[in-house]
Amino acid sequence: MNHIALRIITLLLCAAHLPTQASTPTSREWRFEVLLDDKPIGFHHFNLNTAGDIRELRGEAQFRVKLLGLTVYNYSHSNLELWQHECLQHIDASTDKNGKDLFVRGSSDGEQLLLEYTNGYSSVSGCVMTFAYWNPEILAQQRLLNAQTGEYLDVSVQHLGEKKLRVQDGTVSAQYYRISTEERDIELWYTTDRDWLALSTTINGGRQLYYRRVATAVDTGSGSNE
Repeated sequence: MNHIALRIITLLLCAAHLPTQASTPTSREWRFEVLLDDKPIGFHHFNLNTAGDIRELRGEAQFRVKLLGLTVYNYSHSNLELWQHECLQHIDASTDKNGKDLFVRGSSDGEQLLLEYTNGYSSVSGCVMTFAYWNPEILAQQRLLNAQTGEYLDVSVQHLGEKKLRVQDGTVSAQYYRISTEERDIELWYTTDRDWLALSTTINGGRQLYYRRVATAVDTGSGSNE
């Protein structure tokens, strides 16, 4: 067994909340309804488990677009990410984009992230972060990894101030950001303590894709039923 495999097994054991962790394991959840031009088309859910300095993120998305009662677009995505501190250590992501299968797999050897994806292979040195909107530390980055394609993209981030945002319980004041890539702009809203609330972007054809939070993030200790 090579040293990369051993490293990932160690991270998985830590993420499984073994008693070797000094701090109490916690979990969080973000659940979003996804809308296209204000019409619901599916969901994207995120579950984050933290044990010490190890974080395990599992995500699942399902979108279905219909026209005149017929399905014209299907999308599904699932991913597992293991993080240590603020750096990605392992990723295993699969996407079905309207019948086109995509994948991204990668592991860190301690110095670089070694990636295999649908269109090839690459390696990235240093501390790598995905478009992990749940983690506000991405707002300080200049490059982010696309978990669907494996591309390591240049990004620019703007803080656009405070903006009112409609949520389940009414309207809140949110911190408003824009992440720009060569392909598109992604707008994000966070609470004052940087909890992710919403996302909006314009996709092909000028249509608006919007993530609307439908459940409050859950913080629990080990064994909690909250």
